[in-house]
Amino acid sequence: MANNFTNDTYQPTKIFSYLAIFCFGVLVFCYASNFILSFVQLVFTLPETDIGNGENTEITFVFIGLISLLQLLFRLLTIIFFLIWLYKAFYNLPALQSRNLEFSPGWAVGWWFIPFANLVKPYQIVRELWNESDSDVDTELFLSNSFGTSPMLGYWWGLFISGNILGRIVDKISETSAYFFVIFMTYCMLHGISAVLAMVIIKKITEQQDLRFHKIGNANTLQAPPPPPNFN
Repeated sequence: MANNFTNDTYQPTKIFSYLAIFCFGVLVFCYASNFILSFVQLVFTLPETDIGNGENTEITFVFIGLISLLQLLFRLLTIIFFLIWLYKAFYNLPALQSRNLEFSPGWAVGWWFIPFANLVKPYQIVRELWNESDSDVDTELFLSNSFGTSPMLGYWWGLFISGNILGRIVDKISETSAYFFVIFMTYCMLHGISAVLAMVIIKKITEQQDLRFHKIGNANTLQAPPPPPNFN
Protein backbone atom coordinates (compact mmCIF):
# COMPACT_ATOMS: atom_id res chain seq x y z
CA MET A 1 0.00 0.00 0.00
CA ALA A 2 1.49 3.32 -1.09
CA ASN A 3 1.88 6.25 1.28
CA ASN A 4 1.03 9.76 0.17
CA PHE A 5 3.18 11.86 2.47
CA THR A 6 4.75 14.86 0.74
CA ASN A 7 7.83 16.95 1.32
CA ASP A 8 9.38 19.43 -1.09
CA THR A 9 12.39 20.35 1.04
CA TYR A 10 15.57 18.28 1.00
CA GLN A 11 17.54 18.25 4.25
CA PRO A 12 20.99 16.58 4.24
CA THR A 13 21.34 13.82 6.82
CA LYS A 14 25.13 13.82 7.11
CA ILE A 15 25.28 14.88 10.77
CA PHE A 16 23.12 12.01 11.99
CA SER A 17 24.76 9.60 9.58
CA TYR A 18 28.14 10.48 11.10
CA LEU A 19 26.77 10.03 14.63
CA ALA A 20 25.21 6.67 13.76
CA ILE A 21 28.36 5.48 11.99
CA PHE A 22 30.52 6.52 14.96
CA CYS A 23 28.29 4.60 17.38
CA PHE A 24 28.34 1.53 15.14
CA GLY A 25 32.13 1.86 15.05
CA VAL A 26 32.31 1.77 18.85
CA LEU A 27 30.10 -1.33 18.81
CA VAL A 28 32.47 -2.99 16.33
CA PHE A 29 35.33 -2.26 18.74
CA CYS A 30 33.35 -3.81 21.62
CA TYR A 31 32.42 -6.93 19.65
CA ALA A 32 35.99 -7.39 18.41
CA SER A 33 37.42 -6.91 21.91
CA ASN A 34 35.03 -9.40 23.48
CA PHE A 35 35.74 -11.88 20.68
CA ILE A 36 39.48 -11.68 21.37
CA LEU A 37 39.03 -11.89 25.14
CA SER A 38 36.74 -14.91 24.80
CA PHE A 39 39.24 -16.64 22.53
CA VAL A 40 42.04 -16.01 25.05
CA GLN A 41 39.86 -17.32 27.88
CA LEU A 42 38.96 -20.42 25.88
CA VAL A 43 42.53 -21.29 24.87
CA PHE A 44 44.66 -20.18 27.81
CA THR A 45 44.55 -20.60 31.58
CA LEU A 46 44.66 -17.14 33.10
CA PRO A 47 45.11 -15.98 36.69
CA GLU A 48 42.09 -15.06 38.75
CA THR A 49 41.47 -11.72 40.41
CA ASP A 50 39.53 -10.76 43.52
CA ILE A 51 36.30 -8.94 42.66
CA GLY A 52 35.27 -8.41 46.27
CA ASN A 53 33.26 -10.37 48.84
CA GLY A 54 35.95 -13.02 48.74
CA GLU A 55 35.03 -14.07 45.20
CA ASN A 56 37.61 -14.67 42.49
CA THR A 57 37.10 -14.72 38.74
CA GLU A 58 39.26 -14.80 35.65
CA ILE A 59 40.55 -11.39 34.65
CA THR A 60 39.07 -11.78 31.17
CA PHE A 61 35.57 -11.82 32.70
CA VAL A 62 36.32 -8.46 34.31
CA PHE A 63 37.30 -6.91 30.97
CA ILE A 64 34.38 -8.55 29.16
CA GLY A 65 32.04 -7.10 31.77
CA LEU A 66 33.48 -3.59 31.42
CA ILE A 67 33.36 -3.71 27.64
CA SER A 68 29.80 -5.03 27.77
CA LEU A 69 28.78 -1.97 29.80
CA LEU A 70 30.28 0.29 27.14
CA GLN A 71 28.55 -1.79 24.49
CA LEU A 72 25.19 -1.41 26.27
CA LEU A 73 25.55 2.38 26.36
CA PHE A 74 26.50 2.70 22.71
CA ARG A 75 23.85 0.23 21.61
CA LEU A 76 21.28 2.65 23.03
CA LEU A 77 22.95 5.62 21.34
CA THR A 78 23.17 3.68 18.09
CA ILE A 79 19.45 2.95 18.14
CA ILE A 80 18.65 6.62 18.76
CA PHE A 81 20.91 8.11 16.09
CA PHE A 82 20.19 5.39 13.52
CA LEU A 83 16.42 5.81 13.81
CA ILE A 84 16.70 9.61 13.62
CA TRP A 85 18.83 9.25 10.50
CA LEU A 86 16.39 6.71 9.05
CA TYR A 87 13.40 9.00 9.65
CA LYS A 88 15.11 12.01 8.08
CA ALA A 89 16.42 10.02 5.12
CA PHE A 90 12.94 8.63 4.45
CA TYR A 91 11.43 12.10 4.81
CA ASN A 92 13.72 13.28 2.00
CA LEU A 93 12.38 10.82 -0.56
CA PRO A 94 9.49 12.92 -1.96
CA ALA A 95 11.92 15.82 -2.44
CA LEU A 96 14.10 13.37 -4.39
CA GLN A 97 11.12 12.65 -6.68
CA SER A 98 10.39 9.18 -5.31
CA ARG A 99 6.79 8.08 -5.84
CA ASN A 100 4.44 5.33 -4.62
CA LEU A 101 6.45 4.60 -1.48
CA GLU A 102 5.30 1.68 0.64
CA PHE A 103 6.45 3.21 3.92
CA SER A 104 6.12 6.63 5.54
CA PRO A 105 8.87 8.15 7.71
CA GLY A 106 6.87 7.40 10.86
CA TRP A 107 6.35 3.75 9.98
CA ALA A 108 9.96 3.46 8.84
CA VAL A 109 10.75 3.88 12.54
CA GLY A 110 7.63 2.34 14.06
CA TRP A 111 7.95 -1.08 12.44
CA TRP A 112 11.18 -1.71 14.37
CA PHE A 113 9.18 -1.92 17.62
CA ILE A 114 6.37 -4.24 16.53
CA PRO A 115 7.05 -7.86 17.56
CA PHE A 116 7.37 -10.46 14.79
CA ALA A 117 6.83 -7.82 12.10
CA ASN A 118 10.23 -6.40 13.07
CA LEU A 119 11.81 -9.60 11.77
CA VAL A 120 10.96 -8.60 8.19
CA LYS A 121 9.70 -5.01 7.92
CA PRO A 122 12.95 -3.21 8.85
CA TYR A 123 14.76 -4.99 6.04
CA GLN A 124 12.03 -3.97 3.59
CA ILE A 125 12.23 -0.39 4.87
CA VAL A 126 15.98 -0.11 4.37
CA ARG A 127 15.66 -1.83 0.98
CA GLU A 128 13.12 0.75 -0.17
CA LEU A 129 15.27 3.59 1.17
CA TRP A 130 18.31 2.15 -0.63
CA ASN A 131 16.46 1.78 -3.94
CA GLU A 132 14.71 5.14 -3.86
CA SER A 133 17.89 6.99 -2.88
CA ASP A 134 19.76 5.71 -5.94
CA SER A 135 21.37 8.62 -7.78
CA ASP A 136 21.31 6.67 -11.05
CA VAL A 137 17.68 7.55 -11.74
CA ASP A 138 15.80 8.86 -14.74
CA THR A 139 14.40 12.17 -13.51
CA GLU A 140 12.00 12.32 -16.47
CA LEU A 141 10.45 8.87 -16.11
CA PHE A 142 10.73 8.57 -12.31
CA LEU A 143 11.46 4.89 -12.64
CA SER A 144 11.84 2.82 -9.49
CA ASN A 145 15.17 1.10 -9.05
CA SER A 146 13.81 -1.82 -7.00
CA PHE A 147 15.51 -4.32 -9.32
CA GLY A 148 18.92 -3.03 -8.24
CA THR A 149 18.89 -3.94 -4.54
CA SER A 150 22.36 -4.79 -3.30
CA PRO A 151 22.81 -8.27 -1.76
CA MET A 152 24.73 -6.50 1.01
CA LEU A 153 21.39 -5.54 2.57
CA GLY A 154 20.42 -9.20 2.83
CA TYR A 155 23.76 -10.11 4.41
CA TRP A 156 23.41 -7.25 6.90
CA TRP A 157 19.92 -8.25 7.97
CA GLY A 158 20.63 -11.99 8.09
CA LEU A 159 23.69 -11.45 10.29
CA PHE A 160 21.79 -9.04 12.53
CA ILE A 161 18.91 -11.47 13.11
CA SER A 162 21.27 -14.43 13.60
CA GLY A 163 23.31 -12.42 16.12
CA ASN A 164 20.18 -11.54 18.07
CA ILE A 165 19.15 -15.19 18.25
CA LEU A 166 22.60 -16.22 19.51
CA GLY A 167 22.47 -13.38 22.03
CA ARG A 168 19.33 -14.90 23.53
CA ILE A 169 21.07 -18.28 23.70
CA VAL A 170 24.14 -16.78 25.38
CA ASP A 171 21.94 -15.39 28.15
CA LYS A 172 20.77 -18.93 28.95
CA ILE A 173 24.19 -20.62 29.11
CA SER A 174 26.49 -20.80 32.12
CA GLU A 175 29.57 -18.61 31.73
CA THR A 176 31.76 -21.45 33.00
CA SER A 177 30.87 -23.64 30.03
CA ALA A 178 33.15 -23.91 27.02
CA TYR A 179 30.02 -23.73 24.87
CA PHE A 180 29.42 -20.24 26.27
CA PHE A 181 32.65 -18.90 24.79
CA VAL A 182 32.13 -20.56 21.43
CA ILE A 183 28.60 -19.21 21.07
CA PHE A 184 29.59 -15.83 22.53
CA MET A 185 32.45 -15.51 20.04
CA THR A 186 30.08 -16.37 17.18
CA TYR A 187 27.59 -13.82 18.50
CA CYS A 188 30.29 -11.14 18.59
CA MET A 189 31.47 -12.02 15.09
CA LEU A 190 27.96 -11.91 13.56
CA HIS A 191 27.03 -8.63 15.21
CA GLY A 192 30.43 -7.13 14.45
CA ILE A 193 30.17 -7.86 10.73
CA SER A 194 26.55 -6.70 10.73
CA ALA A 195 27.60 -3.40 12.33
CA VAL A 196 30.30 -2.88 9.69
CA LEU A 197 27.76 -3.48 6.92
CA ALA A 198 25.34 -1.06 8.60
CA MET A 199 28.04 1.61 8.53
CA VAL A 200 28.57 1.03 4.80
CA ILE A 201 24.81 1.12 4.12
CA ILE A 202 24.30 4.38 6.02
CA LYS A 203 27.25 6.02 4.28
CA LYS A 204 26.14 4.83 0.84
CA ILE A 205 22.52 5.94 1.20
CA THR A 206 23.55 9.35 2.55
CA GLU A 207 25.94 9.90 -0.34
CA GLN A 208 23.41 8.68 -2.91
CA GLN A 209 20.73 11.02 -1.62
CA ASP A 210 23.06 14.01 -1.91
CA LEU A 211 24.06 12.99 -5.44
CA ARG A 212 20.45 12.43 -6.48
CA PHE A 213 19.40 15.81 -5.09
CA HIS A 214 22.13 17.62 -7.00
CA LYS A 215 21.37 15.64 -10.16
CA ILE A 216 17.70 16.58 -10.02
CA GLY A 217 18.60 20.21 -9.31
CA ASN A 218 20.99 20.33 -12.25
CA ALA A 219 18.41 18.73 -14.53
CA ASN A 220 15.85 21.36 -13.58
CA THR A 221 18.37 24.17 -14.03
CA LEU A 222 19.44 22.99 -17.47
CA GLN A 223 15.92 22.77 -18.85
CA ALA A 224 15.43 25.12 -21.78
CA PRO A 225 13.27 28.16 -20.97
CA PRO A 226 9.99 28.48 -22.85
CA PRO A 227 10.05 30.62 -25.98
CA PRO A 228 9.00 34.27 -25.59
CA PRO A 229 5.42 35.05 -26.50
CA ASN A 230 4.73 36.33 -30.00
CA PHE A 231 2.61 39.49 -29.82
CA ASN A 232 2.51 40.01 -33.63
